[in-house]
Amino acid sequence: MSNADFEVRQLLKAYRKGVISDALFEEQMNELSNGHTNGAGAYTYNETSHASEKDMILALLDEFRCGENFAAEYLNSWIEASDQECVRGGLRTVQQREAFHAQLLEARLRELGGSPQCTVPAERRDKELPFYSSKKKTDVEKLQSIAELLKDPQAALKPLTDSIAQIQDDQQTKELLKTILDDEMSSIKWLLASCEALSAPQAA
Repeated sequence: MSNADFEVRQLLKAYRKGVISDALFEEQMNELSNGHTNGAGAYTYNETSHASEKDMILALLDEFRCGENFAAEYLNSWIEASDQECVRGGLRTVQQREAFHAQLLEARLRELGGSPQCTVPAERRDKELPFYSSKKKTDVEKLQSIAELLKDPQAALKPLTDSIAQIQDDQQTKELLKTILDDEMSSIKWLLASCEALSAPQAA
């Protein structure tokens, strides 16, 4: 029995015994209806529905892990190709964050009984790895490419924040994800600020 089903039964029992009023019963039922999404397809991550909170969490952890791991890989290649000290310094921090996030996400995935399944599509790897590792592409070009994707940080992270908001039972995973997103916002802030600074016309 899910937590929501249990709460509904307890509420009905209290109502039938006359412990709570009609108005309070209706209010509590509405809260349960809005606050607990159970049943098939009730939990959603990245436009894919899942039958349970745990199923959604496992999918989220695996896909997020996959993305962070790939980001750590291409950022490392970018660091090696960069000729701007200021860019290399910031990228080192961002790259380490991404690598650590991937480790945290995989560890939690395995703790919950899951295993890494997601892989980066070959088409994406073949496009992005050569681009970020190229010494013919400037740091500005690479920053502008990322800035275009992340120019609205809230929108970029919305699939994650929407799913995190649905988590009710697994508070450990919820807080782990929220603190990782705090790191993500810091990284995005640095990337956007660096792009703006390096793209600005230089004074004569």
